[in-house]
Amino acid sequence: MHIRPFEYQDEEHVVAMMREHPLQFPTFIIEKYPLRWSQFLESQEQMNADSCYFVVIGDDHKVLGHAGYIFNHEVGLYEIVGVAVNKEHQRLGIGRQLIETICDKLKDRGSNEVILYTLGHTNNESTIIFYRNLGFEISDYEYDFFTTDYHRITFVKKLVR
Repeated sequence: MHIRPFEYQDEEHVVAMMREHPLQFPTFIIEKYPLRWSQFLESQEQMNADSCYFVVIGDDHKVLGHAGYIFNHEVGLYEIVGVAVNKEHQRLGIGRQLIETICDKLKDRGSNEVILYTLGHTNNESTIIFYRNLGFEISDYEYDFFTTDYHRITFVKKLVR
């Protein structure tokens, strides 16, 4: 398995993988990604990945995971987004590798802190535990943020060099 930058041909595979996780990736969240990926791919062509960056992990035959960052102008920090792992390959360290890769990239950019949002659902406890185990701390819990029963949890992590 290897990690590489997201490419055009990855879009349908990543969307399919996100659809495997409807609690974490409802349709209204998935719909944000084509524009984000397009902006990233255009910035890559210009050799300028300041505002966003996306990676995939996999082998020669299949994309097994995805993650990225965008610059969140509202809070003035980079935000980790789109963390997804193929259902058949969860609990193998792929998510950890993706998060560590993104955090390392942000540290190289000079960032000292990163945020991450996830949906707060009764059935999403394992995701919350996963992020806490990676050193993220909950800084906010916003009830009914997106719509009824779609809460938003804000995580923050200090990036130590």
